Amino acid sequence: MSSLTLTRIPLLRIVFFLAVVANSLDLSATAIGIHWFGNREGNPLLAGLAHDHWPAFVLLKGGLVPLLIVRLYRYRQQTPLLATAGMGLVTLALTVALGQWIGWMAGVLHVNGSPPAL
Repeated sequence: MSSLTLTRIPLLRIVFFLAVVANSLDLSATAIGIHWFGNREGNPLLAGLAHDHWPAFVLLKGGLVPLLIVRLYRYRQQTPLLATAGMGLVTLALTVALGQWIGWMAGVLHVNGSPPAL
């Protein structure tokens, strides 16, 4: 891809894409962390769903959160400052959460030497 093509892609669209990808990866890391490594969900608002009602958690995290991200992206025409700040904050929060999951799992693997048995 040439630099000319990259300059035509609005920055907010890239952040939008990163937010959706980070959410999907965070859901995957959450599933691995909870079901394979025996960890707990770190978000107190979602912990009850993640541990007691897994299908509802997946619907919320995998369905509703991306829809809310899309809704925020659509606000870019009406309130560009809110949409830009919101997308940046969502992407940052999801990226940090994903990094924490990966770091925690790496620590478990380092200490235990191998993944826990299923």
